Amino acid sequence: MTIVINPTTASALSTAGTSNNPIILWDNLGAGGTWSTDLGTEINSAAYAGTGTTFDQWKATVHASGDAAIEVDLGSAQDVSFVAIAAHNAADIAATMTTSYSATGLAGSWTSPAAATIPTDNQAIGWYFPAVNARYWRVYFNTATAGQEAIAGVVFVGNPLTVEQRIYQGYKPPITPTEVALQSNVSEGGHLLGSSMVKKASTASASFTHILPTTFRGASWKAFQNHFNAGGGFFWAWRPTKYGDFYYAWRSGSALAPENMGIKDYMSATLEMRLYDEP
Repeated sequence: MTIVINPTTASALSTAGTSNNPIILWDNLGAGGTWSTDLGTEINSAAYAGTGTTFDQWKATVHASGDAAIEVDLGSAQDVSFVAIAAHNAADIAATMTTSYSATGLAGSWTSPAAATIPTDNQAIGWYFPAVNARYWRVYFNTATAGQEAIAGVVFVGNPLTVEQRIYQGYKPPITPTEVALQSNVSEGGHLLGSSMVKKASTASASFTHILPTTFRGASWKAFQNHFNAGGGFFWAWRPTKYGDFYYAWRSGSALAPENMGIKDYMSATLEMRLYDEP
């Protein structure tokens, strides 16, 4: 998993004291855009990347030059400060990953707002940068071997929802998958003969406390809460600059329903999440 943060954004977060506040990315501007394969030969439709599901995936054969890119036309220039991708195979094909934007979508007009990254796994990748007003956005795979397939299940283009308080305790980061089901074979004498893993996955539960009621009653949070409760997918990072833990997630348990804490006028809420943990 990787979050690439533009130095200007990192400095602004530090100044604001929000470097390690949780961020949620759910309002995908690309969901209503027009998707296409910008480089490479399309196998599965690029439109799959904007649906929010991980099963239906964009696939394209890497061009002879070693490039493949998925592009979205937002229809008009909009402010964007975060691009993310999940359910991809960048590590499998040893791809260098970048994101870029353009006012016209024409060759030679693309600019990268954050540095490139070479992922070591197929977990979510995010790029966080100062807001850019642009119409065209893309995620770019560059690999040394032409003819391979580049894959992306979810591509997010939009802006983060930042939670006003950090998480200090009670959160179990999925350093390795947190739900692992085994089938073990044991002899009549009680010896372990062997085990096989039949399922692995990860869940997480994040509790927010001492949140102002104006936050939970605000339009941004209420829109996310409706999205979450309906089972919509979102990207999640609990301490973005310290650990870089970054996952695509969706609801796994109870509905999100903030409650009063009984301390001054504060409220609390809990997100119970299933994580896309490179199945």
